[in-house]
Amino acid sequence: MTADRSSQAGGGVVVGTTTFTARALQRLAVGIAHDVARVSARDVGVQLSDDHGALRIAVTVPVAVASTRRTDLVAGGEELRTGLIEGMRELAGREVGTVDVRYSGVHRSTERRVR
Repeated sequence: MTADRSSQAGGGVVVGTTTFTARALQRLAVGIAHDVARVSARDVGVQLSDDHGALRIAVTVPVAVASTRRTDLVAGGEELRTGLIEGMRELAGREVGTVDVRYSGVHRSTERRVR
């Protein structure tokens, strides 16, 4: 799961490479899922695997329930799926073929207004 990207200067000379280890990709996916799902990063579980050259992501998150808004699990799963696909493409240059979302438990949060 290591991805190498080469940068070329004028004349075809390689000036360096950028390498993403499997651990770095896994932590990046956890961070993206944490942001999109609005839950603690320690509550997010991510497993990465190969899907015919693309990345397959299995993510486990609790359902985030806020007292002031309605929870639509299907829409939340689609938002998480889209966020992971776009985030991994934009931040790591990785193509994601499949995202499996599994909900485990409930995370209740209270949204407070700032005075």
